[in-house]
Amino acid sequence: MMLWTMDPAARDAKLAHKALKKKGDRHVWVLVEVACASSPDHHVAVRKAYCAAYSASLEEDVAACPLYKDPLKQFLVRLVSSYRYSGELVDDELARAEAAELHDAVVARKQTLHGDVARIVGSRSKPQLKATFERFRQEHGRAIDDVLEERRGDQLAAVLKTAVWCLACPEKHFAEVIRISIVGLGTDEESLTRAIVSRAEVDMKKVKEEYKARYRKTVTSDVNGDTSGYYNGILLTLVGPE
Repeated sequence: MMLWTMDPAARDAKLAHKALKKKGDRHVWVLVEVACASSPDHHVAVRKAYCAAYSASLEEDVAACPLYKDPLKQFLVRLVSSYRYSGELVDDELARAEAAELHDAVVARKQTLHGDVARIVGSRSKPQLKATFERFRQEHGRAIDDVLEERRGDQLAAVLKTAVWCLACPEKHFAEVIRISIVGLGTDEESLTRAIVSRAEVDMKKVKEEYKARYRKTVTSDVNGDTSGYYNGILLTLVGPE
């Protein structure tokens, strides 16, 4: 309830600050979500809220965080300090050229992932990136997130895949966060709460549709099976009817 009642920018600033104190991919996800899964103006509001609350910028705290090493740290700093163009204009020639660059780095491995790949994913507008990812799929027969997922043991590739999802189709990422929070022994209440609270008024309908299509179950049924009491009631209220 405390997270739900907070101003969204202040809430994301708090989540990011907390994530910087914990080790693990699930906490890196928070930084990627804050930087990529919302509008450019909201991200600027988060950065302002962070400065006001913690007397430091989000990017300087990420850069100083001892839990991350380069090149992952460089990529995260680029993400949290970005201000993307928010319009709909797309350059098709740029999409073609950058799809080729992504292919060289991700598939042919002629480039490192922290070079032009980080620059492209970390700076281009969401419509431009969607066009680039679609060009990648058309020309190479596979989606870039599927290729990145195959690079097992590569933390930067995993974070890049998360960024690709948050930028192009955030419902895929948040459906996965909810699922991972629930499956297995116990419940990751922190991740489950964050995913549902942060998307309740953004794209929860899409998240529920993606969840059902991918896992053949509803968010409601899985939340019901893994939580109880008032906590269960609050989550289901935010999820809404299915």
